Amino acid sequence: MKKQANWQCKVVVTAMLAVAFVIGGNLNAVAQDKFKVGDRVECEVTGNPQGKWWSKGTIMPFKPGDFGSGMEPDGSWYRVKVDSNKVEYPCKPDVLRRIGGEAVTTKPGRVKTPVNEPLENTETEGQGNFLDCPVAQKKVARGGAPNVELFKKIIRCHKGEKGVDEGDEGAVGVEIASVQIGAARPWSYSQDNGNSKPGTLVYPVKATYTVRTFYRNATEVEEGWIRILNFYVNAFGEWQIGSEEPVKAPKTRRIPK
Repeated sequence: MKKQANWQCKVVVTAMLAVAFVIGGNLNAVAQDKFKVGDRVECEVTGNPQGKWWSKGTIMPFKPGDFGSGMEPDGSWYRVKVDSNKVEYPCKPDVLRRIGGEAVTTKPGRVKTPVNEPLENTETEGQGNFLDCPVAQKKVARGGAPNVELFKKIIRCHKGEKGVDEGDEGAVGVEIASVQIGAARPWSYSQDNGNSKPGTLVYPVKATYTVRTFYRNATEVEEGWIRILNFYVNAFGEWQIGSEEPVKAPKTRRIPK
């Protein structure tokens, strides 16, 4: 009887271990499948689930040396390339959240931006080209006359317009709807920022613009910004934006592709 009891005990233990193995394997499979290379996510880059530094990015492939010899990815962390600074962070699942649905296929070529076309026709794809920022300028004397077209380009760069490398995403296009140049006033230490001095003329510029950020599976739109940007000629003879004054916040939306 004792031998039979021992045998039965061994059978039960073996069965329990087998079940645990299957469950553990399934849990690992679930963890591995939670996020995939190419998924659009937000990562709290400090590692705090309750933190405030949530940054948009893309799940990237692991690199040699990420895991020890003979070890495979187990879903305990993922590489996330953050859009804003192109840095890859190790992000655990508890500080990851999906923002773009399923994984997407990288599109070849350079992303385009619709900065020169009507808003309603170019929500997710456009034909314009990005500016090379900062804008090249010819030297001007302090108190020089404002240049509307140059100001538009400076505003586009100042508000984040940028291209992206082939195979990447997160390009930003800035469309200027209107620019109004106000009467000049003297530069003020308490009101203005930048490298200048009393006596310098400042031109308030009221700009209405829309910012679009292009991802492979969606376009994020900030439509109808209105701000007053104070332009002046700096010590290097270039037009520069100093202080800003908010007038109207934009309408924001995300347009899936």
